[in-house]
Amino acid sequence: MTMDTHPHTGRYPQLIIAGLLIALLLLCTGVIGAAGGTDPTLSTAGTSQPTTAPAILATQTTPSGEDLNATVSTGEDLNATVSTDEATGLKYKGKTTPEEREAAADRYRQTEQAARANATIKNTGINAVSTPAPSDPLHYYGPYPNYANSPMPKGSIATVTITDGGTGYFAPVVEIVDLYNTGSGATATATADPATGTITGVNITNAGSGYTAPVVYVSNATAPQGANAQLDATIGGALSGGIRKFISALPSLSVAVPDTTTYPGADYYEIELRQYTEQLHPDLPATTLRGYVQVKNGQDVSPISYLGPTIVAQRDRPVRVKFTNKLPTGAGGNLFLPVDTTVMGAGMGPLGMDAMPMDYTQNRANIHLHGGATPWISDGTPQQWITPAGENTPYPKGVSVVNVPDMPDPGAGAMTFYYTNQQSARLMFYHDHSYGITRLNVYAGEAAPYLVTDKIEQDMIAGTNNSGVNPTGAKVLPDAGIPLVIQDKTFVDATTIGFQDPTWAWGSTPGKAHTGDLWLPHVYMTNQNPYDSSGTNPYGRWHYGPWFWPPTTVLHGPTANPYYNPSNPSSSEPALIPGVPNNSMAMESYMDTPLVNGEAYPYLDVQPTTVRFRILNAADDRFVNLQLYVADSNVTTADGRTNTEVKMVPAQDGREGGVPDSATAGPSMIQIANEGGFLPAPVVLPNQPIGWNLDQTNFDFGNVNQGTLILGTAERADVLIDFSKYAGKTLILYNDAPAPYPAIDPRYDYYTGKPDLTGTGSTPTTQAGYGPNTRTIMQIRVAATTPAPAYNLATLQSVFAKTTGKLGVFEAGEDPIIVPDARYDSAYNATFPTEQYVRIAETTTHTYKNITGATVTSTLDAKALHDEMGSAYETDYGRMSGFLGLELPASTATTQNFLLYPYAGPPVELIKSSGIYGTFLGNTTDGVQFWKITHNGVDTHTIHTHLFDVQVINHVAWDNVIRPPDANELGWKETVRVNPLSDTILAFRPVTPTTPFEVPNSIRLLDPTMPEGATLQGPPGGFTDPAANPVTVTNHYVNFGWEYVYHCHLLSHEEMDMMHSMAFAVAPRPPSNLSAARLNGNQGIQLTWTDASTTETGFVIQRATDAGFTNSPTTFTVAANTKTYTDATAAQATQYFYRVLARNLVGDTVTPGFPTLAGDSAWSNTASPGGATPSTSPKSVTATAARVNNNFDRVTLTWTDTSTTETGFRIQQATDSGFTANVVTSTVGANIVQFRTLNLPLRTNYYFRVQSFNAAGASAWVNAAPFPVLAP
Repeated sequence: MTMDTHPHTGRYPQLIIAGLLIALLLLCTGVIGAAGGTDPTLSTAGTSQPTTAPAILATQTTPSGEDLNATVSTGEDLNATVSTDEATGLKYKGKTTPEEREAAADRYRQTEQAARANATIKNTGINAVSTPAPSDPLHYYGPYPNYANSPMPKGSIATVTITDGGTGYFAPVVEIVDLYNTGSGATATATADPATGTITGVNITNAGSGYTAPVVYVSNATAPQGANAQLDATIGGALSGGIRKFISALPSLSVAVPDTTTYPGADYYEIELRQYTEQLHPDLPATTLRGYVQVKNGQDVSPISYLGPTIVAQRDRPVRVKFTNKLPTGAGGNLFLPVDTTVMGAGMGPLGMDAMPMDYTQNRANIHLHGGATPWISDGTPQQWITPAGENTPYPKGVSVVNVPDMPDPGAGAMTFYYTNQQSARLMFYHDHSYGITRLNVYAGEAAPYLVTDKIEQDMIAGTNNSGVNPTGAKVLPDAGIPLVIQDKTFVDATTIGFQDPTWAWGSTPGKAHTGDLWLPHVYMTNQNPYDSSGTNPYGRWHYGPWFWPPTTVLHGPTANPYYNPSNPSSSEPALIPGVPNNSMAMESYMDTPLVNGEAYPYLDVQPTTVRFRILNAADDRFVNLQLYVADSNVTTADGRTNTEVKMVPAQDGREGGVPDSATAGPSMIQIANEGGFLPAPVVLPNQPIGWNLDQTNFDFGNVNQGTLILGTAERADVLIDFSKYAGKTLILYNDAPAPYPAIDPRYDYYTGKPDLTGTGSTPTTQAGYGPNTRTIMQIRVAATTPAPAYNLATLQSVFAKTTGKLGVFEAGEDPIIVPDARYDSAYNATFPTEQYVRIAETTTHTYKNITGATVTSTLDAKALHDEMGSAYETDYGRMSGFLGLELPASTATTQNFLLYPYAGPPVELIKSSGIYGTFLGNTTDGVQFWKITHNGVDTHTIHTHLFDVQVINHVAWDNVIRPPDANELGWKETVRVNPLSDTILAFRPVTPTTPFEVPNSIRLLDPTMPEGATLQGPPGGFTDPAANPVTVTNHYVNFGWEYVYHCHLLSHEEMDMMHSMAFAVAPRPPSNLSAARLNGNQGIQLTWTDASTTETGFVIQRATDAGFTNSPTTFTVAANTKTYTDATAAQATQYFYRVLARNLVGDTVTPGFPTLAGDSAWSNTASPGGATPSTSPKSVTATAARVNNNFDRVTLTWTDTSTTETGFRIQQATDSGFTANVVTSTVGANIVQFRTLNLPLRTNYYFRVQSFNAAGASAWVNAAPFPVLAP
């Protein structure tokens, strides 16, 4: 028997998390609205709304005449918007606060308690309505949260706490029930102050059994009833069920075995996708999953397992893959997760309802190598999915599926991929990217690691010096490392889902809940309830446009509530409900159970030495902030286990739950690489909890500004951890990153001893040693053996640094950085400017010094990101959405500045391949591009760019406060955290991957799911061109060139339209064999040439009166595939010179105002119809590479001059044999037989050729031997 008394007046302790709140100190661009209180009678398209009854606050009376909607007598104004934390004065921006939600929950609870006391729902169970079946209409405002949680332990009643004693209880009666209807038998009595009727004590007379989420109601045995008492119960004693933490070992991941003979010079794998089952924790039944398995000759190389097989590749050695979709077909191929067919790409195709079956299938799949330098045909973009062979569908594959040209046709249900691996050592991963179901397929298991290694990494492991970075032979890396792939999932509990999510109808047997099945939200629970006195829905999770400010005009607005009773109206079942689809995807999905390598709450045994970890955050939406603490041995679980928890102490900012005791901090992490490869220098990460910018004078107040190893979705880290001082100790890998990030919703923060938040749709208190718990990720058990010597950080730093006569790790392995500052000094053994950050007022250009010291001015491309309801929303149903777009550089506070564009629209990111790889010219012609991304919204987004890495220059808040990149954000990245109310500046130099085959363009309809000629819907407010002029966009074919995408890697955001296609303009192969001849009768000059490319959109012909094309040049254009042209304007008495190039024009050439970009080949040979004889070709062209000062390479060319009439020689270098990539052309004078290049990057293949020329034209090219030559 336990009795506690607390003087709180609300059910839940006040959330005092200062830094968790995104600030609204200033209104930003006029789009920020309140969380609730919107008048629901405002006109909304697609619905007819009442203008009189029912009233927003219709009065509901009980048989005793009590007003159930009356304000509870707690002394607080329940009509006020409780959006300010009393302790700090901080405000949420565009968010419903925990206080608002909890206040609504308290009213709901008191209303139900009063009704039970008056026998209106006595003896009918906890719910005022019968439990709905999966096919029944939804309840949007309670009592069901429509949000499930993983299995939790069950037990007897251990404590009943008096949260509020209320008044008027002179004959109190206590009733203990279970919210999930799993427990029974518990009884208790209460005592009250005889003067006031305030409950003063509770005595548990029978603890009962089987309780998961106990709820206590108190009433009077006789009228009149008391008011406002609130008693809370917790379970204890011997527990059963639930998911125990740290009882199973961290799994090893399977590693693929390469076939090195089928394609000489490449590794070949055959990968199949299947549906299978696997047990992800001993306390769970097997879970149905989808995942990859390697096969050879029709047999599995190793058994299928979660997150397998891991592919290990070598730098510059290609990997070829045959991918076969072996998922079931027909109804068996439907996902076991809810598929919202209103999401782009998941519903109907271009045939509409004439198709049979009508929708795209749910067994579509592809592979995207995340982080790969990959030709677009193998990138696994959203339009490159395939269905299994034999599937009955009019859409068996995506419109952009192109197999590898030099590999055999893989047949139906299969696809081939080519990965160049032309990048440094790093951890990548491959995962599904199918249009409309990416988030579902990845959640279902379609992901696996992919490692690239190189000579630099191997030198640091083996103590060798093949790369030049390790002359002392230090072994600074223990091995390739232990992969830690972190995800979060929620598992169905068949005993509790009937209340948590009664309309759940998916899983391994659709329509019947099975414990262990994966669960995802499928009900769009709106934050707003305009019929509640606060305007807030206690179970709400996402904003709803028609009930937000400004109210949005949508096609399908609020609709009639089938549960509405006009004779007895209630704020919990009002006249209208949101007119959103059933089922509906969620704007984010934050799950309650962490998995590492596919195991829930694993442990790992390590020796007391230094261990390397390769960490990937592969969650759909959740961020992590990873730390290490020695486990608290003083906490014992109900079943006698210890070392399952972290010792917590009160936090200075008062946050709920406190922070880990710093005295128990474990070893610091040493981060050596991120997803872009090795860092400029190692970074020591001391353990510290998450922190927020609490300076209320800053515009970006409330953003995260402190942590340990913060990883947004898809970010990676390569870390060393020295356990030598922790022999015999047990540590906990701990996470406290907020979800959402940075403004937390406490319902997604699962930790031991958390408050009971069942009243707002979350869980009861988490028991020690059990889940749900998103803070304690993994247990690390350090063996009690003789420890190894402490790790020598100084040696690691010396290997990384460049010194005289020694290469640095970053300089030797990574692309040259674009904007260096002092934090790159050791990487290059140089002294760079202290900082070269972009200021908020720099809107068009940025001037800086590159690593050669040259002053460069680059253009800032103004990009935009917006995720705030009222401006960025889904126009069909009014759900939350996010958009990428452009910002008008010349905008003002009173004019539109954000231009939002959906994925299905004209491309606005047009990117040209870098002309020169690794060489700086001191201007913008070296292919450098800058994006300045302005984020007006509420969430931090992980923006991922396909194909190329980016350098994070800096972040800058809108009040010009500079936020430098964290030390572990230096170097190169391809997944970047973009914070709200600030600009993020990225720089990049995109390079075309080299392939042994020509790659075609991506030419497709803007929206492949719509018929050609259809008018596209566009973003809120419709389409505008990049100058903000309204335009109508029809569905037509566009040349996307090499098509890639960039998007938010919160996968729910990606599929709510935060994604853009990028049109990459790659030059075609140049035409050759140009000849010119005069036609008889003064009919002009006829040109003929050889078309060497299949990717040109046309040819450009240039004519001049001199061979240098400086005198009176004239240009003509002709269509693709043309091989002849007659110049009818040529004068008869004039000698002319001609040359031709192939052009690849990408972008929307139909819709007015949208950009296009040309990728041009090198010029052909020069031809003249008469006069002098062209010079002859040189012979014996040789190329010799040599190292210069250990920093760069140069190539010397020599040849034999066979002509006596040349006026000079032309030399070309390129990084491909077709001379389309990174082409550099140089000339020397007559009789010269030698040429030396400028500095070239190390360890790069280059192709060279030489021709002679004179006034009559140019000779044929002669390739240099060897072809290519390798820079050493």
